[in-house]
Amino acid sequence: MLLARLGWIAVLLLVAGSAGAEPGRAPWINHLLRLWVPESLELCGERVPLDREDVLERLDLELVVALGDPVSATLWYKRAPRHLPFIEQVIREKGLPEDLKYVAVIESNLRPDAVSRAGATGAWQFMRSTGGLYGLRLAGGRDDRRDWERATRAALDHLRDLQESFGSWPLALAAYNAGRRRVARAMEQQGVEDFYGLKLPRETERYVFRLMAAKLLLEHPDRYGIDLEGARLYEAPATVSVPVTIRRSRIPVAALAKAAGVSYRRFVGLNPWIVARSLPKGTYRVQVPADGAQAFEGRLARWKKDNPEPEKIFYRVRRGDTLIAIARRHGVPLRQLCAWNGLTPRSTIYPGQTLVVLLTN
Repeated sequence: MLLARLGWIAVLLLVAGSAGAEPGRAPWINHLLRLWVPESLELCGERVPLDREDVLERLDLELVVALGDPVSATLWYKRAPRHLPFIEQVIREKGLPEDLKYVAVIESNLRPDAVSRAGATGAWQFMRSTGGLYGLRLAGGRDDRRDWERATRAALDHLRDLQESFGSWPLALAAYNAGRRRVARAMEQQGVEDFYGLKLPRETERYVFRLMAAKLLLEHPDRYGIDLEGARLYEAPATVSVPVTIRRSRIPVAALAKAAGVSYRRFVGLNPWIVARSLPKGTYRVQVPADGAQAFEGRLARWKKDNPEPEKIFYRVRRGDTLIAIARRHGVPLRQLCAWNGLTPRSTIYPGQTLVVLLTN
C-alpha cells in the first residue's frame, strides 16, 4: 500500500511539473488515457475476449494502475533478467505455457523473501499448508518456499493441477489466488464456467488482469513509452550449487558464509531458504560464488577441524532439579540448555525426564 501511494505521488509530481512547464496540459495523464492495448491477446495460449467491453476495461484498469505505480513496474524490469530465465527454463522442462512466469512477477515483485500479512511466503507466495502438499519443507532452519528452484517447481506443479481441475488457465490462475474451493463454489452457485463472466472477490478478478498487464508491459515496453536502453538492470550472479553434508548436530550459517568467501548477508541472499542462524544435521545444496566454489570444501573442512563438535551427554532429571541448577552444574548457559531441549526457562521438568547437554572442552 505504501509503495502504491508513493507511486501515485510520483505521478502527481510528474504531472505537476509538466503542468508548470506548459499550463493547462498534463502529459502523463494524457499518456495513461491512451495506453496501448493489442487488438488480440492470448493468456497461456487461450484467447482473451477483448471484444467484450468489460474485459477491455478491466485490462485497461490494471495497465493504468501498474504504470501509475512506477516503483513496482520499475522493479519488474530491473529484476526480470535475474530471475525470469530460470523460471522460463523450468516452464519449458514441464511443457507449460510461458505466461506462467508472470505469476511470480505479480505475486512478489520477484522477491524470494516476500511475506504477506496472511503468511504467504516466497516469490510464489505459498501458504504453509499448500506448500506442504507440494513438498516444500519449513523446518530445521530452512523454508523451501523461499528456495527459487524448489518453489518454482512446486508452483508450476500446483498451477498445472489447477488447470487440469478447471480445464482453463484463467480459472486456474484465479484459483491460485483465491483457492480451488472458492472458485469452484462460485462457478456452481452462479452457473458460470467462464472466468470472464464469473463474479469473484475483487482481488481475484484483478489478479488475472494484473498478470495480463505485467505480460504486456514486460513484452512491449516501447509501446508504453519505456526506454530500457542504458537502464541499470539486475543480472543473475555467477554461482555454483555445491553439496554440503552436515554430520554433526549443526553448523552455524556464519561458518558456511566464511567458507564461501562472502559476508553472512551475501550468503543468505544467495540462499534465501536459510531462515535460521545454523543448519542441523543433513544434506543440503547451497549456492556459492563461482569463483569461490573450489575453495569452499577446504575452508569448511578447516573450520570443522578448528571447531570440534561439543560432547553430548544425556542427563536424567532427579527430584528437586531445576533447569537453572542443571545448567550451572554443567557450566552451560540456561538459554542454551533450553534451546537444546525445546524448552523455555519457565518450562516444568519432571524426575526421570532426559535432557541433552552439550559440553565444550
